Amino acid sequence: MTELENEFPQMEDTGDEVNPAEIEIGSPTSYAEESEITEPISVNEESPAEDAEPETLPEPVDDPAADAETLVEAEPEAPKEESKIRRFFRSLLRWTLGLLIVLGIGFVTAVYLLYRPEVQNVRDLQGQLQSEKQMAGEQAAELEAQIDGLDAQIADLEPLATKNEELIAAQNEFELHIAILDARLDVSNALLALAIDDPARARVSLDRTGEALAKVSSLLPEDQREIVTALEQRLELVLSEMEDEPYAAQSDLDVLEKRLLEMEDALFGSQ
Repeated sequence: MTELENEFPQMEDTGDEVNPAEIEIGSPTSYAEESEITEPISVNEESPAEDAEPETLPEPVDDPAADAETLVEAEPEAPKEESKIRRFFRSLLRWTLGLLIVLGIGFVTAVYLLYRPEVQNVRDLQGQLQSEKQMAGEQAAELEAQIDGLDAQIADLEPLATKNEELIAAQNEFELHIAILDARLDVSNALLALAIDDPARARVSLDRTGEALAKVSSLLPEDQREIVTALEQRLELVLSEMEDEPYAAQSDLDVLEKRLLEMEDALFGSQ
């Protein structure tokens, strides 16, 4: 049996597992003491103590129990269970991101499906309006040319218009003169009928005298129509006196004829 076997006696196998931590390991000091006891000491008188070889310390022995504790401490801790609030906010963040992505896709789709066609329609309308504006400008130029032509024609017709107005005035004067002459003729025929004592004939002669006086009033200026009003009143007086007072009627007819003659002289005496 060697020295190590003496130092570490053989352990009986009892069938139980041996814990490395329970194994008693001898300390280096005891090992050195036993070595000194078992080994014989040889003294060399001639060689001093300096020639002796230096003692070597035994290598340190690893401690299995300490290694086991280190391994236990080095094991990672089990992850803690995630809280409900954290899971809720994580789900909320995911749903928010998903919603934003869907909205972005919808916006892009709306741009391509709605905005771009509308932009094209607006461009088409702008082109149509531009063409219509150009056509309207051309039509306006044509109308301006026509207006210029009509202005030229009007300028050419102005002398004719002036002449036409002069002719209308002359025609009115002519008709006025004829109406006055008709009234004078009727009054003269009525005077002749009363002179031969024929009131009925005199009344027939004065039947259209009222129309002649009305035409004279329409052809005269407004400030001269009062004269015609007085003549119409004189005619009514003559017609009322024709049957009962023929002499008074004849006298009123003389006044009526004189007033008509004065009117004719005032309007056409210089002609």
